[in-house]
Amino acid sequence: MRRLPDITAPGLRLLFVGINPSIHSAAAGHHFASKGNPFWRLLHASGLTPELLRPEEDHRLLELGLGLTNGCARPTGAACEISRSEQARGARRLLRRVEELRPEFVALLGLTLYRSVFPRGDEPGPGLKTARLAGARTFVLPNPSGRNQAYPSFEKKLVWFRQLAEAIGRR
Repeated sequence: MRRLPDITAPGLRLLFVGINPSIHSAAAGHHFASKGNPFWRLLHASGLTPELLRPEEDHRLLELGLGLTNGCARPTGAACEISRSEQARGARRLLRRVEELRPEFVALLGLTLYRSVFPRGDEPGPGLKTARLAGARTFVLPNPSGRNQAYPSFEKKLVWFRQLAEAIGRR
């Protein structure tokens, strides 16, 4: 299965970081391509994108100063298939990418990802964090996956995507 390419450029306003790509997204060659994942709808409904983008248009994020990468590049059926050692390697890789790209904000898509990037982080839950990643302000969003039982509805996730849009000045 092919690796899903990062959508990045230096100096982004915001870099989204997923836990890892789904098998469906990797097969499609585009981020958040699974029909049950509302990531693209959340971006639009929150004001982070001016129009609803399709997964096939993921490259257009760069036009908006947004980027997308993953903590772990290996596609899986579920994020729980990622080992702790893969999570730790992914966190180190992410730190190098953020140092290289210098985005203003990093949005971690999931509390699991936040805990692997900041193992000593003591700020539970989604929202803007005091911890910075290579100088970038850090915001934690609920994982947009339809499998997220802690934030099962679109509306519960949208609250946090809207707060992120406000934090970066897009609302």
